[in-house]
Amino acid sequence: MTFYVKKSLAHGPIRFGVSPRHKIEEIDTDAAVSTGASGDFVRRSTHGYFFADSYPIGVVEIPKPSSIASTSFFSSLKPADAKGWAFVAMMIVGALLLLLGIGTIMRLGPQGWIPVILGVALISTPIGITAQKRRAIRAQEEKERAEREEREKRNRDAMTAYTTALERLRANPSEENMKIALKEREQLELSYKIWRPLAKRTVLHIGFDALGKFAAKGSDEISRLMDRVAAAVGLDKPDTLDVKLDLYQTVVWHLLADDRVGPSQTRELDAIRRGLGLSDSDTSDETFAMQQFDRLRGITREKLPEHDYPIPLGYREHCIHSTRGQIHGAKKTEECTLYLTNKRVIIDGRKKRELPLPRIDDVDVDVNANRLTIQVARPDPALLLTVEQPLYTAALIDIATTLDERPRSFA
Repeated sequence: MTFYVKKSLAHGPIRFGVSPRHKIEEIDTDAAVSTGASGDFVRRSTHGYFFADSYPIGVVEIPKPSSIASTSFFSSLKPADAKGWAFVAMMIVGALLLLLGIGTIMRLGPQGWIPVILGVALISTPIGITAQKRRAIRAQEEKERAEREEREKRNRDAMTAYTTALERLRANPSEENMKIALKEREQLELSYKIWRPLAKRTVLHIGFDALGKFAAKGSDEISRLMDRVAAAVGLDKPDTLDVKLDLYQTVVWHLLADDRVGPSQTRELDAIRRGLGLSDSDTSDETFAMQQFDRLRGITREKLPEHDYPIPLGYREHCIHSTRGQIHGAKKTEECTLYLTNKRVIIDGRKKRELPLPRIDDVDVDVNANRLTIQVARPDPALLLTVEQPLYTAALIDIATTLDERPRSFA
């Protein structure tokens, strides 16, 4: 069985397998991080699994305006105000008169044509008015089409020039290229939210490249460079801080995936965090993750922690871990306490669930959703939990499943 951690980073999601953590003295003293110049994962340890997807820098897609041609005729008849509801009432009355007239013609003869004519008139009047309105709208759209096409062409050309400037800036973040990017950005008429992701990925790319060149000792210079580039490409201050946090998060999670968070790497991370101007609250999630992984050091199947359990356990059974949390069902979520023993997982909520360790197929933690998933042998459904320390709890479950509690004569 393998315990996996899933985490979404700015340049794409990662997924890595977690083995028993090295002891502190076994971690290399090389201060180099496990993140490459393009934000990729660089393995420096010798174990574990790592998978990653990468989001492309991409090209901004300019939204297309809607037109009357894309709206069905019957949608145009849908009432939007009092006048619209009056039209609906007219059509209903017209339909009733039409049915009445047809019935009168069938029973009494030609005198039924009067309600038929009135009914057709009441039905056709709203339709005719709506058709006339659509023709007027279509004529107005045709009149505006040339202006819109010219505006779209101007936006596309400006966006192409801006994208080209960003590509040049990523290749060489010089002052000259920053001025070019600033000039092209000032020509943009599109909304900030449209080109914002492209600008953020550009600043992040340059930050990774700078980290590869200057390392953690140059974090102050990296931060100043990212600030200058962010100003040139048009990012506001909150987004600039977000990009710096994205860079720091990537470095942290690559080190965690590589099991290389020792004293040397911790000093490098502190230097990067301070240099980028990130506060403790900004990086609290990463600090919490590192604390959980650090707590696992020295824990193996031969050396598991012990914990009190409020009721007697079975023969040769002892409690390894307990934590408060929530279990998420198909329709509701309930509070629970999870107990892990050397033989089973016990979830004590409104009803008590017991899961023998051999029935566990897989365990993973989605860090972004703060969700611990225990995959169980079929036909039982997976257990979805939120617990206090999901990484630590999942690792202990993973280690416990490797225990062989059978009598030696059966082993």
